[in-house]
Amino acid sequence: MRYILITILAFLLMGASLEDARKANEAYNNGNYEEAITLYKKAIDEDPENAKLYYNLASAQAKAGNSQEAVRTFEQFKNMTDDEERRAMANYDIGNILAEQKQWDKAVEYYKKSLRYLSDDEDAKHNYELALKQQQQNQNQDQQQNQQNKNNQQQQDQNQQQKKNQQNQENNSQQNQDKQGQQGEQEQNQDQQPQQRQSQMTQAEAEQILKALEQKEKELMKEFKKQKVESTDNKNEKDW
Repeated sequence: MRYILITILAFLLMGASLEDARKANEAYNNGNYEEAITLYKKAIDEDPENAKLYYNLASAQAKAGNSQEAVRTFEQFKNMTDDEERRAMANYDIGNILAEQKQWDKAVEYYKKSLRYLSDDEDAKHNYELALKQQQQNQNQDQQQNQQNKNNQQQQDQNQQQKKNQQNQENNSQQNQDKQGQQGEQEQNQDQQPQQRQSQMTQAEAEQILKALEQKEKELMKEFKKQKVESTDNKNEKDW
């Protein structure tokens, strides 16, 4: 990636003779970007219609790492000039700022804007192609990540469904066991009830039989006593 910011000296001093602007250029060239920013802003206060000062201010802001401020100032510069080449330069510089931040979608758009004004700009072409490639790679990665997330979610859903099915089977099995246990108890109770009734009936019959035997015994004793009396009477008659 060719992150090349357009030089400020080429077109600022051609039309501007402000002392603050010259000092700002010197500070910029010496790498004193914060000082350059201060001096450019002071020069703009003195000459607010000088579009070149805004371009150089944006360049200094970009060098100082103030990316968002630099993009806003470059946009302001674009609105102040009808020069297509200078607009192309500003779009190219904004594209570089966005590319450094890996904002590939936006960087691609600004490189395209730059090429609309300067179609033969080799640096813009090169950076556009690289940014486009990075954009496509990011899109592929996003798609893969989305697919992976989808697969993971489906797997989680399947695991939850399997767990739910297993839980249902265990519950049904337990219910069946409980039901079978209840049926077994009922059958056991049913088996015991006739036996109890049978046992009770046998006891009643035994009592009846016992009573009958007692009654029979009484009758026999009564008959025996009667016969004994008669026999005694007969003996007495013979003795007479």
